[in-house]
Amino acid sequence: MKISYTSHHYYPHTGGTEKVVRSSVESAASLGHEVHVFSDHGDLSSLKDTDRIHYHGISLKRVGKFRFPPSSYWKDLSSTDSDIFHIHGQRVWSSDYLYWHLKDLHGKKIFTAHGFYQMIYGGIANSLYYNQFMPSFLDKFDRIICLTEYEKAITEKISPSLSKKIDVVPDPVDFHKIVINENPEETLTKYSVAKNNYFIHSGGLQKNKNIEFIVRAIKGTGMPLLLTGNTPDKGYENSIRQTGLDNSVEIKFLGNVPENDLYTLMANSNAFLFASRFESFGVAMVEAAYSGARVICTDIGISGELGREGIVKIVNSAATMREAVDNYKVDLELNKIRESLIKRFSTENVMRRIMEVYES
Repeated sequence: MKISYTSHHYYPHTGGTEKVVRSSVESAASLGHEVHVFSDHGDLSSLKDTDRIHYHGISLKRVGKFRFPPSSYWKDLSSTDSDIFHIHGQRVWSSDYLYWHLKDLHGKKIFTAHGFYQMIYGGIANSLYYNQFMPSFLDKFDRIICLTEYEKAITEKISPSLSKKIDVVPDPVDFHKIVINENPEETLTKYSVAKNNYFIHSGGLQKNKNIEFIVRAIKGTGMPLLLTGNTPDKGYENSIRQTGLDNSVEIKFLGNVPENDLYTLMANSNAFLFASRFESFGVAMVEAAYSGARVICTDIGISGELGREGIVKIVNSAATMREAVDNYKVDLELNKIRESLIKRFSTENVMRRIMEVYES
């Protein structure tokens, strides 16, 4: 089978979507399929083709605050003559642009949204996008993958007629890549932190991540907050820095850090904190729990299900997050947490379900 994946970014650019697409790509190739990846040229420039994975870098052009690929992008995608075109993302160049060209891709088309987080901001533009554009766009696909039941409900609200096309399949998580340094001192020294004496957050830093919530929660602890992942736009970065100054919280913007460093930092933190206003899944929460960190988060994405199992602690305010920071202890043994996460979210198990969607 030939499978083409599109994503606005790809490894080494790291975020939830990027990790998911990378896991899917590598898994599909390992199963013997020919895989094509279309993503930002900057992300793919250092990667080389392997026997079964072909990387196609797309140079982007900026139009206002949005990015679009060159007009020939759909032709490059179509030229793979793929059986499956799996489009990842929403309200980004790699998906919206294809609205006018999906009819020219002759294989079956599958869409994974990775969240409808712009809905929380309201406004005329978002209203038109989700009430007018999105129903028509989604109707052009043969199948739609939603990452949680909550996301399925949102999709059905956008257009009830889509219900028959939806499969609920969680994000795949490549637990084999979660390697923690047995001697963490080298990593801790590298980032100028001490074991159990800092907090960490991982993921893209758009406004919906609600970093200010975390800053207010840890005021007075005397411990810094490490922010890993994509660098936010300058306006939001300045807002975070100002909130840190107002609350006397040291904030370290680390950007994208090597995976071994990231998981070692998670494992040796005081707690992994997550306060997103909207999350389609939340891969970072799963990775942090697997690493052995205390995970304290708002009820978004997959966190509700993990909370009911006792794997994470759910909070609903900065005050309750602070209370959890001071008092929350994980009751489950780490090996039981890992067993549960692997059973539900491992790349092997999730890709088996995704392949069933492809083959259907």
